[in-house]
Amino acid sequence: MAGVQVGLKNLYYAVLTKDDATGVSYLAPVKIAGAINAKISPKSNTEVLYADDGPDETATALGEIDVEFEAKDISLTDQAALLGHSIVGGVMLKKATDAAPYVALGFMSKKSNGHYRYIWLTKGMFALPDQEYATGEDKPKFQTPKLKGTFVKRAYDDLWQRIADEDHPDYVASIGANWFNSVEGTADTTPPTVTVVPANNATNVAVGASVNWTFSEAILASQVSDSNFFLIKDSDGSAVAGTLSINTARTVVTFTPGANLSAATAYRAICTKDVCDLAGNKLAANSVTKFTTA
Repeated sequence: MAGVQVGLKNLYYAVLTKDDATGVSYLAPVKIAGAINAKISPKSNTEVLYADDGPDETATALGEIDVEFEAKDISLTDQAALLGHSIVGGVMLKKATDAAPYVALGFMSKKSNGHYRYIWLTKGMFALPDQEYATGEDKPKFQTPKLKGTFVKRAYDDLWQRIADEDHPDYVASIGANWFNSVEGTADTTPPTVTVVPANNATNVAVGASVNWTFSEAILASQVSDSNFFLIKDSDGSAVAGTLSINTARTVVTFTPGANLSAATAYRAICTKDVCDLAGNKLAANSVTKFTTA
């Protein structure tokens, strides 16, 4: 069941230190305590081409992204980091020459179905906030700070936002557990590996056996299909009917035949090299495992 956003917590920022054709880097993310709300408003620029007395084609390009957040408090340390001010002897100094740095902004939002959405905006700059103060009254009135900023796409790769949903079929717990450790997440360029049961060249395999592919890391659940995982008879290449399933950790795929396999018969269990890990790294080669039933 899909859910709508009903909450906000864990507001983080990370100062962008590099963004050019050679790469991108950030300082370690810093948490702003007491997140109240956040608003993201992307703008798009659309042009319409008219031909033969009517609209013929349209083209749309991403413009700037307006961002606003409100928190219980924004400490002087965080204000200085976000707006380019300095702190001397416990006093924040604001100068006309101060320049706000580019930062990333991240948070998580609870959905009505109980799952969370995780968000990073990758590059933006915040403006000086309004300052409003009021005397105490008989009825308490909370005064909470807001910051408004403008975000853009990165020069390195055009990326402007990262989003993960806990209820997406390819989500694994490690995504949320590491979301605020870095803006980019852990770089993964290593292809997954796979082991298969029954093992290659196994004999006397039970006719009621299933086939298990166990991967070295989580794979994309969306790729678990009969075009990537299948069992065939070795003699004629005919496909064995059955069902595929994947465990919650996304590391084990199981093929369960719809009926017992034929006795004393050779089979091949195949997993194609199109299967990817969560970072998009494919298997180095097709996995082909031959076994013979008892």
